[in-house]
Amino acid sequence: MTEESVEIAPIVSEPTRTQSESVETIINNFNRGDIIIPDYQRDAEQWGDRKESLFIESLLNNLTTPALFFLDDLDTSISEVIDGQQRLNTILKYERDKLRLNADDDINYLSPQSIHYSGKKFSELPQKFKTVFRRYPLTIIYLPPRLDLRTKLEIFRRINEGGTPLTAQDIRLSYYSESKCVYFVRLAGIHADSSSAKRMIEAARQKGVDNPWKQYPEIWELWKDWWEGKDRAKGQTPSAMVLWYLVFMHREKLDVLLSSPNLMKHLPLAFHGSTEGALDIYCAQLQYTDTQGGTPVFPTYGNGLEDDFRSFAQWIGAILGRGLPGVSVDKYKQMALLIGAAVELGIDADKLSFDAWDAIAGFIQTPRRAGERWLKRKGGYPESRGRWKGDRGQKAQCDMAKLLLAKIVDTYP
Repeated sequence: MTEESVEIAPIVSEPTRTQSESVETIINNFNRGDIIIPDYQRDAEQWGDRKESLFIESLLNNLTTPALFFLDDLDTSISEVIDGQQRLNTILKYERDKLRLNADDDINYLSPQSIHYSGKKFSELPQKFKTVFRRYPLTIIYLPPRLDLRTKLEIFRRINEGGTPLTAQDIRLSYYSESKCVYFVRLAGIHADSSSAKRMIEAARQKGVDNPWKQYPEIWELWKDWWEGKDRAKGQTPSAMVLWYLVFMHREKLDVLLSSPNLMKHLPLAFHGSTEGALDIYCAQLQYTDTQGGTPVFPTYGNGLEDDFRSFAQWIGAILGRGLPGVSVDKYKQMALLIGAAVELGIDADKLSFDAWDAIAGFIQTPRRAGERWLKRKGGYPESRGRWKGDRGQKAQCDMAKLLLAKIVDTYP
């Protein structure tokens, strides 16, 4: 492609616009249904009361707060909250008297006026602070309408590069939430008995999707303990682990799909080589099958997906039940690939030797070092660096994970 052959035009023709709206206006619009919060996993419960309290203090004292990002639907005139869900939920929670501001002695309120709001609900505030709260001007950034899906995904990822970001998995699960299969993956990431988890399970039930963990209560306790209190557990990282496992299991079919634009012309995305793009297309195909029908490319809910999860859960129980040293949630992706390899090889966890388990723990902890030992003739364990294809791509890494595990099991029967 030459410079002359590329049209001189921006990707998005309409500019982003910014305007200021009072808290009271936003609350009223939300209550009327003119503003909606999409069905993301991340919600206000990700913030503790300390963070919520400091944010509310900012509003009560007219301190600057980050902008909220909205996207208008031109057909319905409804605005979707793209970024700022935590802040909006906190505002709604406080205005509805469902939040009492933190009154701990060590909370670092900025204003000496905090004596008037520390430990209080909205209804208990002095009238002056109520007025300031309602009139607080929120900065709203409206993204251009009519964005194609790939551009939306990329914009949202770039918006969320700083602060407490929406992960690629947060965004992915939102956009493909019409799919029972994708919702099943989302449920598989549940790792707490929180009210948000219960809402998610109930929403799934209404879609006709059962909580995958309810058949494995003992394993789920291990899963919860593993993720509990970890920063990695925020957002949709646990469900991303399940997605990585599924992609490993069905990487050959996914690779065929990614290798032929004609096979993907029914999807709203094109593949540009990245691993994140491959994960998006996997979910997009699941949603297409669920909503449009046709021959499934990958196992679907009620047609093999639950069997895949059963194998995943059993290996989670086997690994976490042994308390392997150094196997932390930071290694969730490597562990997902290891589980996929074990299932594909048909390994019986109960028959593995102690030496094999030690080698497996080493592989999960330090895959590069394990690659130097077990895959020396193959050039070591590939680092995909965000690409799907190639000798060092993500698919090659999956293939090498299977080969490495096979060598461990052969060496330590």
